[in-house]
This record gives sequence, C-alpha cells and structure tokens, in this order.
Amino acid sequence: MRVRNSTLAVFLTSEVVVTLLGALAYSEERSYPGNGAMLGAIILAIPLLLEMAGWFRMPTFMYVWASLAVGLHTFGLVWGMYDSVWWWDEMTHLISSSMVSVIAVLGLFLFDTHSLKIKVPRWAYPMMILVFSIFIGVVWEIAEFTGDLLASTRMQYSLSDTLSDCYVDILGGLTSSLLWVMWLWKDPNGELANSAQSPLIDLFDKVF
Repeated sequence: MRVRNSTLAVFLTSEVVVTLLGALAYSEERSYPGNGAMLGAIILAIPLLLEMAGWFRMPTFMYVWASLAVGLHTFGLVWGMYDSVWWWDEMTHLISSSMVSVIAVLGLFLFDTHSLKIKVPRWAYPMMILVFSIFIGVVWEIAEFTGDLLASTRMQYSLSDTLSDCYVDILGGLTSSLLWVMWLWKDPNGELANSAQSPLIDLFDKVF
C-alpha cells in the first residue's frame, strides 16, 4: 500500500532526530539514553509499517504527537534535562499520557465503529480515556521501579516524584477526554473512522 507523504515526512524527520541523539549517547558510552533512543526509533516505525502493510493509517496529527512525545523524552535523556530542569518530567508525562490516551480512544472508536458486538455509548468515552490514562501511568511507574531495582536506572527520584507523575498522567487523561468531547468524536474529515483499513476491518468482523 502506498504510504502518505505526511506519514513519510513525519517518520523520516523523527527517525533522524532520535537516531542522532542515540548515536550521540552511544559515542559518549552512555548506554541507557542510547537504548532509550533506539527503542523510541522502533516505536515510531510501527505506524509506518502498519500503513505499508495496508492495515492501519494513523491520523497525521497523532503521529506528530507521538513523535513529539518520543523526541522530547529522548532529548531529555541524552541532555540530562530530567536532572537539570524541574518541569521537564512533568511536561513529557503530560504529552505522553495524553498521546497514549488519544491512541487508546481511537482503538476504542474503531472497535465501536467496525464491530457488530461491541458498542460504546458516547458518554462512556471520557471516563474510559481517563481510566486508561491512569492505568498506563501506573504501569509506567512500576516499570521505572523495576528498572531502578534491577538495572539501577535511577528513573524514580523519590516518592513525591512518583506521585507527581501520577497526577500529571491524570491531567493528561483529562486533556484527552476534553479533546474527545470538544473535537475528536465529531471526526469531521472521517480521518479517525478511515484509519482502519480492509484487513483490520475484516479482523474486527471475525473476532469481535
């Protein structure tokens, strides 16, 4: 399937930036930020691969949002922004949690649109977005604690830092809920509904 020019542009730009940051970290023998950059590059390649396979076309604004979240996180790791700028962690958590929540609500919307068995009332979307944001935030904090325990990654600075991250994740969920109610659910250009392609729609029909 032909990849949209917008998808290709976002992919190439984000991959170049993240890969260069990772290369810089590796050149300075800092494996943790380097590995984080490479993981981010892999994550950003997934929407492109799904579009190439003809399964899913992520809305461009979501791809830009995801690239911004990964890029800022990687930049913060490589340049030590998490240690030197007090609000960097809160900013990246807010952008990431709201981005993940928007992608989650897109998945819920596609289930609702293309499944005969799963139907979600409009009023339930904001609540489910918020619950998912909180859930992902808790999973992330558990992953950080595990990394600190097993690999001494020093991602968690204190209990107050962990709770602050959780509060910001809730704010990210609320932001996504507001975006859904104010704009996304209307889907004026059909970009959300048309993001699922024929193979994925067929899968919905068979499984759900």
